[in-house]
Amino acid sequence: MIGAIRLSRYTDVTTSPEVQESAITRAGGRVGGTFVGWARDVDVSALKSAPWEREELSYWLERPDEWDVLIWQRMDRAVRDMADMADLGRYAKTHGKRLVFASGPGGDQLELDFSSPMSELIMLILAFAAQLEGQTIMERNQGAAAYLQSLGRWPGGVVPYGYAPGRRVFSDGNEGWWLFEHADEDPTRSTADIRRHMVALAIAGRSYSDVLRWVVEMGAITPANHRASLADRPERSDSRWNLTVVREMLLSPVMRGHLVKKDGTVVRDEHGAPILQGEPLVDDETWHSLQDALTLRATGNRGPRRKDGHPLLGIIVCGVCERNMFINWYKQGDVKHEVFRCSGKAHEPGVPALSIGAKGTLEFVEREFLAHVGPMRRTQIVRRPGADHRAEIADLTADVEELSVRLASLRGRAADAVAAQLQARSDRLEALEATPVIPAREEVVELDATWADDWRAEEWGPARRRMLEETGVRVTVHPPGRWRAPAEERLTFELGTHVDPEEDALDDIRYQESL
Repeated sequence: MIGAIRLSRYTDVTTSPEVQESAITRAGGRVGGTFVGWARDVDVSALKSAPWEREELSYWLERPDEWDVLIWQRMDRAVRDMADMADLGRYAKTHGKRLVFASGPGGDQLELDFSSPMSELIMLILAFAAQLEGQTIMERNQGAAAYLQSLGRWPGGVVPYGYAPGRRVFSDGNEGWWLFEHADEDPTRSTADIRRHMVALAIAGRSYSDVLRWVVEMGAITPANHRASLADRPERSDSRWNLTVVREMLLSPVMRGHLVKKDGTVVRDEHGAPILQGEPLVDDETWHSLQDALTLRATGNRGPRRKDGHPLLGIIVCGVCERNMFINWYKQGDVKHEVFRCSGKAHEPGVPALSIGAKGTLEFVEREFLAHVGPMRRTQIVRRPGADHRAEIADLTADVEELSVRLASLRGRAADAVAAQLQARSDRLEALEATPVIPAREEVVELDATWADDWRAEEWGPARRRMLEETGVRVTVHPPGRWRAPAEERLTFELGTHVDPEEDALDDIRYQESL
């Protein structure tokens, strides 16, 4: 015999795996036989998944030679769709299996023996009843969720990362569910703090990969295991963080306490204001700073990508023509040597093209960079959002035009409802049009890491080249003054507006001595 257990989701309080298992065990005792296995499928909806789409049940359905009887607690634990029940009946008839339900109509045990046409008729009637009940439950849940949304309550469902559901009394005097910040003594499980730290990293200019690396290295609990822990379910050892999860968490306005649809859009009330389902994890200024940082990362301010890109592209220039140098290589025996080379096309006649060994040049640049700016803390330009409602004004204008057209063709209650929506949007539009546009501003924020810390954390590539660009580094290659002159004699290293701390201190001393 096989015992089959199914739960729609962890918030399903109509039954429990233990209750189902107890009822199935008692039914198995009446049938007679030995249980050779169990199919425990939780977080599985019978309306959305057929028996063959459930991981553990499908395992036994694919092995009909290993069992004879399949037992559920009730029909709705097996199927809620007539087509699925018909398929299950054909399977049982083909393989000579017995389907048993511990609690059938009237509470008595029900067994379907498909050697009789009457069993097939009973099966379809019961399956129709289960399907009708399932649709009724789904409609009731959707209606309840919509009502809770209108009141500003958490309607249930997947708990967002950083939150834990709880009960509270609202301003109308009624009690309901609400999402509160989730905290834990273990920093690797305090999901609200983890999510806020992810936001801080993104605002500081870190990439999605950097944020992913941070949560993995600190051993942060995954979203799936966070939900499992809240439901007192065992956590999965194979649950992993990935880039998609990190990106969606940083982009989702759910961290502002907003109720969000599956497609990521915010649910709004009849006045266009976001509906809340919990307390915000970040304030408005932090949220807009985050979106600015993510937008800048998505669009970028770099020019077109070049196929001949190298670690010093745009940094190293020829001292004769001041053109960018490109990378080339040659072989000396079996050894490959890389060099930075100028084409020489812009040189005066008779002036040869310049080249210099790449290895020695990179060592020189690294040494000079760390000596000049290594001890300094990095800074980040943060854009503080202003007030610009032009996008929302455009949306509201389109809404007003659309509702005006619809209102002209409606009568009665439908016209009253549309007229109320039209008035609310018109009022909002009028208020926004009276609000002046305040431009965004930029601030320089000092970070914890020094240039040396971030430099040593990277290899030669785009990351180090961006550091050189941000500090305004320019490396100039000069013609050799003598045969085989070392790289240091042919190179000059210049910085942008950054100040050398040692040279700045010497300037102060010189100034004091001159007084």
